[in-house]
Amino acid sequence: MSNASVPLGIAEIVINVNDIVASKRFYQDVLGLEVALELNREDPPNDHPDAPPTIVFLALQASDTPLGHHGHAVQLALIDYRRHAAAKERFKHLDLQHSPLNHLAFEIRPRDYEIQAARLESYGLNPGRVTFAHFNAKALCVGEPDVITLELICHDDDEASPA
Repeated sequence: MSNASVPLGIAEIVINVNDIVASKRFYQDVLGLEVALELNREDPPNDHPDAPPTIVFLALQASDTPLGHHGHAVQLALIDYRRHAAAKERFKHLDLQHSPLNHLAFEIRPRDYEIQAARLESYGLNPGRVTFAHFNAKALCVGEPDVITLELICHDDDEASPA
């Protein structure tokens, strides 16, 4: 594998939480993290103005990478695994004897997206392709041996140069 297709670094760490409001307050108050984005992605949709978010992104540090240049800092994301549409069918309960890790995202270069897709497929994996319009990003998702989802994410740069 050439260095061109090696992940650039961690893009985000996503953990399942039981109480998203309390968890958000903890990370804001205790660690001083700032909320970068909050979304409510319930299924069915909950448009009530007082509905708590289903996912909260907290900025950890700026990133000198393509995603970072487009507003996606290295982030800690808190996800309400019981209400968030993408998580609620995958996680039945939070067992503190096991990890609450939802997924681990590694940033890749936009030009390596299809290379990584082919590489994952060569291992017999069928990567899910996901787009994140709110981040102008796209990702490849696969499960690793311990059932943790790994995400290879990049800025959705259709104009990505081969250099």
